Amino acid sequence: MNKTKKSLLIASLAAALGMGLANVASADVHHDAPHRVTVGWHGERYWDGHRYWQRQEWERHHHHVAPPPPHRY
Repeated sequence: MNKTKKSLLIASLAAALGMGLANVASADVHHDAPHRVTVGWHGERYWDGHRYWQRQEWERHHHHVAPPPPHRY
């Protein structure tokens, strides 16, 4: 094996080892649990489990329902 091939082989192995170590190091990152939004008022928006409603929009579409409870901050 000549010197050029040997150098390329060593460089390739070093690069592969470096990428493998980078993958192992990134696997140690801990991710937070998914954030869950509770049904109800969040500021001036109401979350019904599917989408946010602006207050006036909610009142327009839910006029037959009892008014929402007052805000609690």
